[in-house]
Amino acid sequence: MSEVLYASAGFLISFPPLLFMMLFTLFTRMLKDPARGLSRAADVTTVFLLPAVPIVFRSITGIHAGFPFAMAVTLFALAMTWRERETRRELEILPLLRKIWRLLFLLCSVLYMVLLISGAGIAVWTYTAR
Repeated sequence: MSEVLYASAGFLISFPPLLFMMLFTLFTRMLKDPARGLSRAADVTTVFLLPAVPIVFRSITGIHAGFPFAMAVTLFALAMTWRERETRRELEILPLLRKIWRLLFLLCSVLYMVLLISGAGIAVWTYTAR
């Protein structure tokens, strides 16, 4: 049973765009609102994108970047919190966390796609260079 769970988690971490499309379809049909379905699917997919980016980076370069990536995410959240505190008189935690989480989804999605495309390009380059 644990092998099935590990395999499922590994598959979902390996292919977050597929997970996003499935969740978007599911949430849109459940909630009957595409905007809310998109935001819910993005929120859940972020959980799988956060470990996927360092894993893809490691598979391309061989460099373990999990800790530096976690530090960058933490510094991003701190910077967003500081910026929010400077611009608003009263700091509201839940909207701030939602904003940070959604921006992390966008940043991680772009980074994941860039890594995926560059990794495919490197694989094609090394295969044809033989």
